[in-house]
Amino acid sequence: MLTRRQLLSGAAAGLAGPMLFGGAASAADRRCRRKTLLVSDHFTGRALNSQLWNPYICDNPSNGWPWLMQNDVAVPSSAIGGPNSFNEDYDLPSYVQVSNGLTLRCQRGSAAPGYTFTGSVICSYPTDNDFGSGAIHTPGFTIAGGYVEVRAKMPDTRTGGWPAIWFLPAPGGDGVEIDLHEGGFVSGTTDPNHLMASNVHTGGGNRQFFTDTGVDLSAGFHTYGFEYRPGVSIKMYFDGGLVASYTTEIPSGPYYLILNNSVAGAAADSWHTVVGDSTPSSNDMLVSYVEVNTLS
Repeated sequence: MLTRRQLLSGAAAGLAGPMLFGGAASAADRRCRRKTLLVSDHFTGRALNSQLWNPYICDNPSNGWPWLMQNDVAVPSSAIGGPNSFNEDYDLPSYVQVSNGLTLRCQRGSAAPGYTFTGSVICSYPTDNDFGSGAIHTPGFTIAGGYVEVRAKMPDTRTGGWPAIWFLPAPGGDGVEIDLHEGGFVSGTTDPNHLMASNVHTGGGNRQFFTDTGVDLSAGFHTYGFEYRPGVSIKMYFDGGLVASYTTEIPSGPYYLILNNSVAGAAADSWHTVVGDSTPSSNDMLVSYVEVNTLS
């Protein structure tokens, strides 16, 4: 699979690489030795923590500015892909809701030309921008190594739903996109709601892992874990069990975290479920917490 930055720049899509359906992990693999809690957000209260998150997506090449921002819509706001492309949604901050838990909503209808849905995203990229109404500074947070855990309930992905938990290089980093979980991918007869897709996009010896979790990810909350040892290894966990491990071409720079709820259009139909008449008019990704720890 190509990265979202490549898709954003108009590169053609390719099929996913080799697949692995996760089995039982060893006791050693399940044991993530967390040491110090660095970030903990349980999304209490009624508003997104602006010290940690931006309600739009950005990165180093965009200099911290929202991707594909349309000034005639709400600002700051963003889209992961261009109009009439792989993603059918334009993301608005108003679709990010906090009420003793985080709701990332994707809903039919959009005021942005070329998009048919409105989605939502949060990212921890540190920014210092002026959107025309004064300076905006979001401290955010980056991960220079450690263990990240997200507990979430995924939306229905059988008809185009595309939730994701992923990472991009932070300021000072020169790494590649890393996907802890993407939902809605197609693999044989496996129910897309059961499938966890993980990847480190080096383009070399690494591969995408597809894990049949054996459960409906839209039916309840599960934990998604990411262990990053810069230059050494990347491991990904589902409910404490190891589902993907990488030990070659490991980046060494810092990363920031993105969570988003999107929907896939017809251009993605070679590897993903796509939007149609049966796609829910409103589809939520629910998050109970995000935690970042150092490792011993």
